[in-house]
Amino acid sequence: MAWLGGAIPLFFRWRPLVIHLFISLGAGILLGAAFLHMLPDSAEYIGSKLGPPALLGFLLLYILEKFILTHPCPSDYCEYHHVGLMAFIGLSVHSLITGMALGAGILIPKLGLVVFFAVVLHKLPASLSLSSLLVKEKYKIQSIAVIILIFSFMIPIGAFLTYFFAKGTTTVTLGYLIAFSSGTFFHVAADDLLPEVHSRFDHRKESLATFLLGILIMWLIAVLE
Repeated sequence: MAWLGGAIPLFFRWRPLVIHLFISLGAGILLGAAFLHMLPDSAEYIGSKLGPPALLGFLLLYILEKFILTHPCPSDYCEYHHVGLMAFIGLSVHSLITGMALGAGILIPKLGLVVFFAVVLHKLPASLSLSSLLVKEKYKIQSIAVIILIFSFMIPIGAFLTYFFAKGTTTVTLGYLIAFSSGTFFHVAADDLLPEVHSRFDHRKESLATFLLGILIMWLIAVLE
């Protein structure tokens, strides 16, 4: 999915509204997955102790994105290629942590497909944004392809490492991992995607409907489980 999102700005010109609706759907899917699947499953293993790890997951991404992996401009001019590199590093770290959520979800059979679905829908706009930025900064197509390739491996690496080290662990540890992962989903939905949902005043109804559709999909899956 990262390759698909990264290729769109290179070979296609999608309407901004279509991309915006993908982001709205992804926000609904992520929130629905966190509230309707991940937190309830975590509660089965660790009960009321799920609060701290969920908060830690939220804060980790928040601090990384807002205070560590930022590139403030000292003036009105930003050196383009440096911004592109920082965007790549920031999104890659973000994806690595998201991969951890996927790895933790795979360890719980009924949660794996839901988390995978949520991650896939989130990675499409993320890779699309990165590729669009690199195109704007006049990177060569070959360089963009290599960057997107490296970026696309971040989630599998995070998922593999988490699955490898957590496989065979206790249900209590799984509960903490799932709660932590739900916190990262909260942050991605609330801080990265939801601001985009209401940013277009000319299509607010469509954005809201698509956002609610994502939540409805997750709710229906929870009911049918």
